[in-house]
Amino acid sequence: MKSIQSKILLVVISGLLIITAVVSAIAVNMTHEIMHKDADRNLNNVTQKEAAYINDVLGDIKKSATIMQHYAKAEINDINDLKNAEFLRTYLEKNKKMFSEIAINTSGVEGYFMRINPEYTDGKTGFYNIVNEDSTVREMQITDLSKYDPNDTKNAGWYYTAVKEGKAVWLEPYYFPGYEELLISYTIPVYINSKLLGVIGFDMNFGYLIDRIDEISVYENGYAVLLASDGKTNYNEINAEDSKNPHTKATATLQNGMYLELRADYKDIQKDIHPMLFKIVLAFVMVLIFSIIYTIFVTYRIVRPLKQLTSAAKDFSDGLDESKLSEISVNSKDEVGTLSVVFKDTYKKILEYTTYINALAYRDSLTGIKNSTAYTEAITAINKEINCDNPRFGVLVADINNLKQTNDKYGHDVGNELIIHTSRILTDIFKESSVFRIGGDEFAVILKNNDYKDYRNLLVEFDKACSEDIITVYENRIPVSIARGVASYNPDVDRIYEDVFANADHAMYLNKEESKKLASV
Repeated sequence: MKSIQSKILLVVISGLLIITAVVSAIAVNMTHEIMHKDADRNLNNVTQKEAAYINDVLGDIKKSATIMQHYAKAEINDINDLKNAEFLRTYLEKNKKMFSEIAINTSGVEGYFMRINPEYTDGKTGFYNIVNEDSTVREMQITDLSKYDPNDTKNAGWYYTAVKEGKAVWLEPYYFPGYEELLISYTIPVYINSKLLGVIGFDMNFGYLIDRIDEISVYENGYAVLLASDGKTNYNEINAEDSKNPHTKATATLQNGMYLELRADYKDIQKDIHPMLFKIVLAFVMVLIFSIIYTIFVTYRIVRPLKQLTSAAKDFSDGLDESKLSEISVNSKDEVGTLSVVFKDTYKKILEYTTYINALAYRDSLTGIKNSTAYTEAITAINKEINCDNPRFGVLVADINNLKQTNDKYGHDVGNELIIHTSRILTDIFKESSVFRIGGDEFAVILKNNDYKDYRNLLVEFDKACSEDIITVYENRIPVSIARGVASYNPDVDRIYEDVFANADHAMYLNKEESKKLASV
């Protein structure tokens, strides 16, 4: 007959084996899930960051096209003026000159064009110029629209697509007749008193976009692809074979309707998990061995600690928070006590790692202020407030003037100083509001509380602070020149936050144009 001690030892040892196996399985499973979630979060963050860069380029092209649309409309009062040959010639020359200045200063632009409605002139009235690498302009032979049917998208889709849509559109990649590079175009139909004047547009070298995306990498074998607006067509042929491998992915929508998708091979993610899982399992195995040896001598001391660890394991599987760690109080100086310490330390490290990752996700690495990811969540929160309440807020949009020229002339370190100075001025002036860096040289401030009430006086302080802030590079004094615009939420007009932002953005561009005029005087 087995003794009571033997029975107790048998029960306790069996219990230890079961508990250790359960806790190990839970720890392995949770570690696996956490690592995969962190991998997904990291993949999404990289995707959003890269998409933001591409969208900045596409957004600059859209903004430049919008400026040209306004300019083309401002230079003509009546569509019938086109019948005057001298007026038409002068009108096209003015637009060509303005187009050239804007195109040269817009990143990613390959070419630009303006075509007059063939109903008022012949089918070849307008211009099409290519921007060379040295910022010079090369005139191209233009297409005779009278030779093509409006449904001929291959040869004349760059004109008729926007006309049929009646609004600005991004075109799918195409080859322009007589030009060997694959292009994507942003085209806008121009109307004078509801009559079609013609179409203006900017071309972007599609290869520029593909090369940028091919350079993106994540993990060891991760890669990026550019998908068409249908979400299926893959333009990155170099990665087409890899797309069949098991992978996780993150997708972001680009301003031209395409999608940027980052894909990470499961093997790469699991490769990082295996060493951690091995250490966790090894730690539990070692604790189990020592616990069994110690149980033989101190059986009666094992029962209470085991109950606590069992409860802790259950809380762990349900989602333990840091406050519950204090409930684990195993004072025995044995293997079970060591297990409780390892248990606490492991979870604390997981909490610390999660906190660290979240901090990286929501802070701009250069300035330390909130980034575009935090800005997106703030927009979502404000839109919920708009749907449920009548919030009082405003939006300030700020854009650093001549950042590209500063980078080109003095280097990116000086350009970064301009960005840092701008963020400092914004946070110093608007102390009660959230300041975000939403692009390379673009910032947004969601004005609330006293900042919103007193934003006009704060704008004066802001402009004064900018005018007094100088960056010295050797003997050169570089002013901190910032274009800014402000708009307030009007519940009678604005349906969502983006409406307020658009008004502030428009005001900012008016301020930028005014600054350019003053600088040229």
